[in-house]
Amino acid sequence: MVCADTSYSAVADRSAGTVDFDRVYDRHQFGSVKWANQWDEFSPRVEGENLLSLWTADMDFRAPEAVIAALREAADHGIYGYTRRDPRHYEIVQSWFARRHDWAPALETLLPAPAIMPSVAAMLRTFTKPGDGVIVQSPVYSPYFEVIHGSGRRLLVNRLRLQNNRYELDLENFERLAASGAKAFLLCNPHNPAGKAWTREELTALNDVCERYGVLVISDDIHCDIRLSDRPHIVFSSLSEDAAEKSFICTAPTKTFNLAGVPSATVSVANKERREALLATMRASFMVNANFFGRLALEVAYSTGAPWVDQLTGYIDGNVDLVFKFAEDRLPGITPMRPDASFLVWLDACELDRKVGGIQQFFVDRAGVNLYDGRVYGPGGEGFIRLNVGCPRPMLRKGLERMSKALALV
Repeated sequence: MVCADTSYSAVADRSAGTVDFDRVYDRHQFGSVKWANQWDEFSPRVEGENLLSLWTADMDFRAPEAVIAALREAADHGIYGYTRRDPRHYEIVQSWFARRHDWAPALETLLPAPAIMPSVAAMLRTFTKPGDGVIVQSPVYSPYFEVIHGSGRRLLVNRLRLQNNRYELDLENFERLAASGAKAFLLCNPHNPAGKAWTREELTALNDVCERYGVLVISDDIHCDIRLSDRPHIVFSSLSEDAAEKSFICTAPTKTFNLAGVPSATVSVANKERREALLATMRASFMVNANFFGRLALEVAYSTGAPWVDQLTGYIDGNVDLVFKFAEDRLPGITPMRPDASFLVWLDACELDRKVGGIQQFFVDRAGVNLYDGRVYGPGGEGFIRLNVGCPRPMLRKGLERMSKALALV
């Protein structure tokens, strides 16, 4: 059985070779959220004939062949009893981040997690009280709002400044919010939806404020691996000893390797007392015994998947270039923001949004293309749409062609 091979050498060769990212797969089976155009069974479905789904943040690519092979062998074994992590599990995580991002968290700081957002919820329950303020930087990933409100905490919005089609920090407002009694700051690094990689100087400025006012930092680094610019990924805890002491670094392979349906995550907590307290909360919530298939996928992906990610990154970069060229030539009123990381492109369509009475619904109705409405990302997201370019280029081109034809009639 593959999972018994702790080096994963038996499957490593299956990640070699050229990947055909142009191939289109039918994803309408197996309950795909993206292609059902519905977040879950409780949310309204986006209606439309033959909709192209370019919205939620999973990709339309198969996972690396080594991961597929390992999961298939485990499934074929047919006995799905209690399991444990590979003895080298945390070494595998540490090695990935050391090689890709020059960050080697001490093994004892690493905790298992089923996924990032349940971990964030556990952190808020453990280290804040109902009514405590939690800072987010909008426009930002909408589940942040849900986890703060759902935990009975107070949402504090530090709206980013849009300057020359890039987001910049509003440090003055951030400090006012920190001084108002904020207990935690939920950092999106790299930023979603803009794909911005925060610089060391920006993160240091945020750390200085958090240090002054005793604000804990929960950093969601899920989009860090697909690098589209020369900006490196700077892990918040790597800034300094005091940054490490106050921070919780949340990582997962799910965006990188398209594994959201078999999730597994890791949290790094340098402070021993907080690490023990968080682990106690997670154990009480039965969060540490993650799904075996998710753990296996993480281990094989991080052990063997670097060549696949490198090929993927080049392909995504080409898709981003296509969007920029297409927008310049054939999408009047739409200005894309070039991402530093991941597979999402943030599109400024503010004037069009006002003109057509809602740009996201306009593209659903007139183009048969479903994009993410910027309004869900909070203040500053109005008039924007998020385009997922983690799809085969023929599919992306088809969506852009549809959007162009719809705009020609405005």
